[in-house]
Amino acid sequence: MFILLRNILLIALAVSSISIGSVNSALRYIGGGYPHLFSTRHFEHKLQALDLWARHLATHPFRDSHPEPRALLKEAAERHGVPPSLVRAMAEAESELKPHRISATGAMGLMQLMPGTARDLKVQDPFDSRQNIDGGVRYIRYLWKRYRGDPKRVVAAYNTGPGNVPKKGRLRLPQETKHYVKRVLKRAKRLRQKERPRASRRSSPSPRSTRSP
Repeated sequence: MFILLRNILLIALAVSSISIGSVNSALRYIGGGYPHLFSTRHFEHKLQALDLWARHLATHPFRDSHPEPRALLKEAAERHGVPPSLVRAMAEAESELKPHRISATGAMGLMQLMPGTARDLKVQDPFDSRQNIDGGVRYIRYLWKRYRGDPKRVVAAYNTGPGNVPKKGRLRLPQETKHYVKRVLKRAKRLRQKERPRASRRSSPSPRSTRSP
């Protein structure tokens, strides 16, 4: 009897390990994430993300083209009243602007929406660039209002959750979030600096000709 139970447990363990390894391997291959091969962390989120990716693929069986994300990010940021440079910097840090990215925690798409967050934002297809960006920027707008335009708190809350970031007072952030905030704000500053010369060139009047008629 003991031997039989032991064999059943070993078979169950083997099947479970194969299932876990298969899911994490799929995330590595499809979504470009780097989960540990036998990690069970966020397993439900990973399954949900893969299910949503399969549904997306079913509706785009022969062609899965994506619009240029930088233009979509700028358009969504301006529409929802948040800084375009900050939105783009966050998208670059989250997904490197890869629409099919799935993280080791199951976050999806350009703005790396978790399955629950995507549902709350009514994003039906997180792997559709327009839907993902619009949902992510709407969430950033919510954080922007919550923290009264404090970019450091907004970026931190996007990474670690608003429940871990107070509206006022001293910030006590995990090291990973500190690094993320620093990287995003630095990139946003560079994007603003690059945009200023372009804006000044567009707004400056054309030089008048001094030649005689």
